[in-house]
Parts: sequence; structure tokens; C-alpha cells
Amino acid sequence: MSPVSQDAQLVTAYAAEGSETAFRSLVARHVNLVYATALRQVGDPGWAEEITQNVFVVLARKAARLGRSETIAGWLHRTALLESKARLRAELRRHRREEVAAQVAAIEREGTSPFDALVPLLDEGLLKLREGDRLALVLRFLEERSLRDVGQLLGVDEDAARKRVSRALGRLAGFFRQRGLAVPAGAGVAAVLTNATQAAPAGLAGSAAGAGLAAGGAASRLSLALFQLMNLTKTQTAIACAVICAVPLAWQSHLRSDLHRRQAALSAQLALARRDAAEHEGQAARLQAATELARAEARSAEARTAELTARRQGRIPSPIYHWDEKSPLARIPKKTLEKIPVGGLSAVSNRKGTISDTMRQLLQMSGAEAQQTQDALDRFLAGYTAAEAQRLHAAPPKDDDLQGRSPDQVRVFEVSGMSDPYAQLSQDLFDDLPSVLGSDRAALFKAGLHNWMRFDDGQNVASSDQVAFDGDYRVRFYQPEPGQGNLGYYVRMDKAAIGASLSADEIPDNYRPYLQDWIRVLQSRPPR
Repeated sequence: MSPVSQDAQLVTAYAAEGSETAFRSLVARHVNLVYATALRQVGDPGWAEEITQNVFVVLARKAARLGRSETIAGWLHRTALLESKARLRAELRRHRREEVAAQVAAIEREGTSPFDALVPLLDEGLLKLREGDRLALVLRFLEERSLRDVGQLLGVDEDAARKRVSRALGRLAGFFRQRGLAVPAGAGVAAVLTNATQAAPAGLAGSAAGAGLAAGGAASRLSLALFQLMNLTKTQTAIACAVICAVPLAWQSHLRSDLHRRQAALSAQLALARRDAAEHEGQAARLQAATELARAEARSAEARTAELTARRQGRIPSPIYHWDEKSPLARIPKKTLEKIPVGGLSAVSNRKGTISDTMRQLLQMSGAEAQQTQDALDRFLAGYTAAEAQRLHAAPPKDDDLQGRSPDQVRVFEVSGMSDPYAQLSQDLFDDLPSVLGSDRAALFKAGLHNWMRFDDGQNVASSDQVAFDGDYRVRFYQPEPGQGNLGYYVRMDKAAIGASLSADEIPDNYRPYLQDWIRVLQSRPPR
């Protein structure tokens, strides 16, 4: 039996009859191709095994659509790529730190395979080829078929198959050259393809077949019914159509009587969905805060990696201080600086915690120091936002919240239990600052944060610029008046209260899902 008829007959046998033997044969024929493709993409054998099982689950569900294909190798290769990319996207954020650590380790490691730079681009290059060329290389190298088998599967003779493979190798080499990788068109690309093959672990074929059969059982029964329907005679088909048409008519009266009950159930479901919408938006805000925290940590790790690389290559010069007539900066003794009221200067320039240019110049921060300090502030704010999102809930306005307004013009939120997470986040921030700026500059920078956040040193005062609070507190927003471009904002704490007027961009992320209608009103008004 030729390779052409084997795939087609096995797929048809499974789709039409639900044959487990046929499906297991398909898995055994192609499991190495799928596993090797997944492994090249994700680089982890455990993930590659999971992706392999998922690909054959998809095959089991879609077998009825593939019965006319002479070979499913190309379809399996593409599906393995799609499953791998989906897995990588899902794991990207969680593994960002490990990837940065791997980059640091790669700086210290010497000696790599000549194929390491090419293998990650191999499947992308294959997808850029025409379908016939891609299938020829997949069959010849990734499934290790003979040129004769390749020719039969492509519907050409062995000599034509050889030419097709040679031409495809040349086009794949051109793809590598476009990305700055010089690879010989013939033996070089063939060696990359051969080096990329990987045998699947023992037992993976059985587990993948089992997963596919379990998922494809219902699909196989449906496919069997469709195949039987296609084999009916004209008379049998006419009778079947008559029966099919009669069934909806018989059920019509029953459906009419059931309509009102279903409409009532749908209305109840709609009301429940609306109540859940606000909660889902809150969850989205928490996820966004967690994402910002991960990004800040990743930027900090990348900065440390760059510093390590520069030190290894001897590119970090020693700082040289000298008086410059043209410079706006001058170095002064620390004792003199202690006499200047630095605490009156704000360390940040906005509510999002961006380091102010004045503080940066005063402390003579280098570019790396400023970035690492900014990353520490970003981690604090992202961690605070995530902790607040878990403890925040909307509350009905009280009489003292209204201030002469109607209840629909005031939105109130309560936050409780922020003492412990706030204490940990602020301590982490204050521990990071000396490691970047040293103890002297860290103390000066911390003094400039009094108006932006609260910390227990007896010097805090209530400020409208404050964005982070500890303990329990109550937040309320007022609907913007006609012609106003800002939103009224008020926070009540245990022993203090602050009020401010916020623009649309300054509204904290955790409250934006609850204030979208007011935010749209602000954004629609022209700037004043």
C-alpha cells in the first residue's frame, strides 16, 4: 500500500467507522514529526509532549474534513506550529524572569552548536514557502521519507521530487540569508533540517492516541452518521428528508408553549450577567496591575543584565567629577546639602510616580540609577494597585458623602485591610533604594516621597498628590459638572482626609471600570 493511500484510508476509516486501530496507526506514523516541531518551538520536552497530544486531539475532532487528503503531514506540521505558538503566548509572562536569567547565563557560556541560531527560525521559514515546497521538505526531512515516497505523495515521479526538494532548499536558504544567516543552499539547509528532527519519547504515541480518541469520540459518531447518510438511495433519501421535515413541524407547538418560559429564563440570565460585568471589569483591572508589575520587574532584570554585560566587557568607566563652567550642576559637600530643605522637593513629577528632573539632577543620578529607581517605584505602585483591587468594593453613598448632590451623582468605594500589604510593599521599596542610590541619596529621595505616599515616620501630611494609602479608607468620586474638565475626588482615612480634582488620565486604574461613563464625558469635552 503506497503512503498516499495509507493516510487517506486511515483517516477515512477513523472518520467513518470510529476505528481506534486506524487512529493509533495515524499517530504512530506522524508522532515524531509533531513532537519534533513542537520541541523546536518551545524547547521543553514536557511542553512538547502536551502540544503533541493537543495536536492529535484536534486531528480526532477534524478527521471528517481531512478524509480527502492524500497525506496529513503538512496539516499536522501547521497545527503543531499553531498549538506551540498558543502555548508560548500563554507562558510568556510567567517565564519572562527565567528568560532574562537564561540570557545572563548565556553570556557566561562558551561554545554553541552551529545550528542554534537557525533552528528557532526553521519553522517560520517553512511557513514562508509555497505549500508544495513546504510539504516536500516536511516529508523528506522531518518525516524522513524517501524521494520515491515524496514523489508519490506529491503526485510526481522520483526525479521531479528530487528537483522539488532541491528548489525548496534553495528558497529556505534565501529566507535565512534575508535574516543575516549565511547557509549553503543545498547541504547546509539539509543539515539544519536533519539536525532539527527529534524522536518522540516512548509512550507518547499511546498517550496522544488515547487523548485524541477520548476527545474525538463524539465527532467520530457524527462522522459515521454522515457517511451512512451519504450512502442512502434516492428513495431512502426522500423518505429521510420527509421525516426530517416532519420533526420540526411536530415540535413547533411545543416550542411555542415553551417560548415564554425561556424568555423569562433569558431575562434572569441577562440580569445576572449585568451584575457580573462589574466584577469582571474589576478582575481585568487586577490582571492589568499584575501585568504592569511583571513588566517593571522584567525591565529591572534587563537593566541588571545590561550592567553585567557591560562590566564583563570593561565598558563601565569610573565616574570623574570636575567643575564645569557650562554645566548647570555643581558638587557640594554633604554637610552643606543637609542644611538645604530637600524634603520640600517632590521626588516625583506626577501621580504615576515619574521621577522629577529636579530630584534626578540634585542626586546626580546616572541613567542606570534613574532607571532602576524608576523600576522600584513602578513595582511599588503596581503591587499597591493589585493589592487594592483585591480589597476594593463599591458601597452605597452615605448622607455625608452627598454634599448636596443626588445619590446618582456620587460613587463611593471602600477599601479595608491594606495595612499589611502596604507595609510590605513600602518596606521593599525602601530596601531597594539604598542598593541603587546608597544610604545618603536614598534618605534624601525618600524624604521627597512624603506627598506621594504614606510611610510611618511621623512626618506625613495629607496631600492632594497622595496616591497610596494604608489601613482602611473610603473613596468617593463626584459626577463632573457641565463645563468642567475634571472629576471630583475625595479620600477619607482614619485620621485624615484629602480632596483633589482629577483629569480623565489621572483617575486610578482600579476605579476606571466603574467610572467609564463619566470618563467618556470628560474625554469628549475640549481642553480648556
